Amino acid sequence: MAIEDVQTRKRDPAAAEKVIALLKEGFGDKVQTGEAFRAQHAHTTTYLPAQLPDAVFFADSSDDVKAVVKLCAEHKVPVIAFGTGSSLEGQVNAPEGGISLDLSRMNRVLEVNAEDLDCRVEPGVTREELNEYLRDTGLFFPSIPVPTPPSAAWPQRGHPAPMPFAMAR
Repeated sequence: MAIEDVQTRKRDPAAAEKVIALLKEGFGDKVQTGEAFRAQHAHTTTYLPAQLPDAVFFADSSDDVKAVVKLCAEHKVPVIAFGTGSSLEGQVNAPEGGISLDLSRMNRVLEVNAEDLDCRVEPGVTREELNEYLRDTGLFFPSIPVPTPPSAAWPQRGHPAPMPFAMAR
């Protein structure tokens, strides 16, 4: 698909400005509108040009995320989730503007279940951070999951089999 074939909704700068003002009022410097912040949060490794968000919000908690999503939904302003910024597919671009919701500060390991080889983490936890946390347990989180064979639970042709993301010993 060529960039000129991408169709987007009409951008609403007034709604974005309203949301940014409300976010700044409630959250202060968690909201950044400088071009350098916005450009960093629109970086992509695709052929697509960077399409900057109107602002970047640095979430520290799930309550922050809820507040931003609720406010943006009320004003019909797009929200673009931002993790570590690898964006191999251009998903952090903001063709309609909006708020880039940076989740990198939400980097706590919430629970490790060694018996089940699983864990619960916040969205900002990187594989390296998880492995550092797990280091003394004898567990690790592999970097490349191994695909499972197709099963009766995943019979659709043309779709990849689910890939397990579990810890290993």
